[in-house]
Amino acid sequence: MDDRLDKNARIADTQRATYEKRRSQVCRVFQMKIQSNKLTVNQREELRMLFVAGKWCHNAILASPSVSGYDTKPKSVVHKDKDGNDVETEYRYLPQSVRQTIKKQIQDNLRVLSTRKKRGYKVGPLKFISELTSINFKQYGVTHKILSRNQIKLQGIKGCLKVNGLDQIYGNPDYEMANWKLLNLPDGYYVNITTYIDKDKVEKKKKIDKILGIDFGRRTSFTTSEDEHLSFKVQEGERLKHLQRKLSRQKKGSKRYERTKHLMRVEYQKIKNQKKDLANKTVAHFVLYDKVVFQDEMLPLWHKSHFGKTVQHNILGRVKAELMKKDNVIVLSRSLPTTKFCSGCGKINHVKLCDESYKCSCGVYEDRDYHAAKNMVWFYENNVGVGRTKFKRVEIHEAIDKAFADSVSIGSVKREADTL
Repeated sequence: MDDRLDKNARIADTQRATYEKRRSQVCRVFQMKIQSNKLTVNQREELRMLFVAGKWCHNAILASPSVSGYDTKPKSVVHKDKDGNDVETEYRYLPQSVRQTIKKQIQDNLRVLSTRKKRGYKVGPLKFISELTSINFKQYGVTHKILSRNQIKLQGIKGCLKVNGLDQIYGNPDYEMANWKLLNLPDGYYVNITTYIDKDKVEKKKKIDKILGIDFGRRTSFTTSEDEHLSFKVQEGERLKHLQRKLSRQKKGSKRYERTKHLMRVEYQKIKNQKKDLANKTVAHFVLYDKVVFQDEMLPLWHKSHFGKTVQHNILGRVKAELMKKDNVIVLSRSLPTTKFCSGCGKINHVKLCDESYKCSCGVYEDRDYHAAKNMVWFYENNVGVGRTKFKRVEIHEAIDKAFADSVSIGSVKREADTL
């Protein structure tokens, strides 16, 4: 009994030490694709059965009277066959350590649901799954490890697996390996490698000492206050349209029907990968500036309107979500009239949706999106509508009038000082 207490105490001390160390580190996740053309026949079967057995384990844990009391040590599991009958199968491809991670993931999900329920959210029970898409490997050096510049080893898979992109971290002693996640996606198998690196060892890119305003648009995806115009459009290809027509002619539930559905999922995954890559590159370009300002646009409403196709084929939502995770990004209230306001005279003009240019009686005439992006910088510098707070129109107009009056008075004082 004392040995067990000592062991638990050592584990707790190690966890606390790790937590303290992580506070001074940065987490980075690298996604590597397993080369499917280098897999042997046995490896293909082992990978496939790893996810099948993981699904059986997941459903067996949910079906047990107590999730926390479920024993992962038995070497067999009872599951349903295609006819709905109970069948007992031996765990040939699923190691016990992986079964433990599946159990822990379910416990974490239950804990999250319980917390949300206490906060007043409507939640439902965890459901049985028909397909498992991810498996965690938690102990580097035991359940997973890197063998060479393009080879890795996973517990339960005989031999080494060749992956693409491993040279990003191979041989770099600054990266500390943590858990890995094996993904089963429509276009192949991937490995998400979680690493930690000390904050002082992170290579910092030189910042541009400017404030960048970004206007999200329907005609042009992004227009910046530096007069940059970025447009992206990733839409369905002819192959996907052909598969959609083919699926409509096939019998639902047949093997050909399921095969066509799988090919469609592969095409959708390719589109998703392209959008993810474009979004990452776009965000990396924006955050090079010292401060980034954009308005909290209601993109779901854009999608429901007659701009649905434009939003669907674009990366607006992905870029917005990634920008909001950054420390140097400021979000403005959606109530601000960024397009209608004229920072030259303080007037708010009516602008139609079809207008491509902004024109004011004071002489301002410029592209409407570029004008809106510049106004976002002005609003931030004058502390008007900063944050995602909802303001009434009267409150916004009063704040704008006060900020414009202050900026004009400050500008006149500066001009007088320069004259003297």
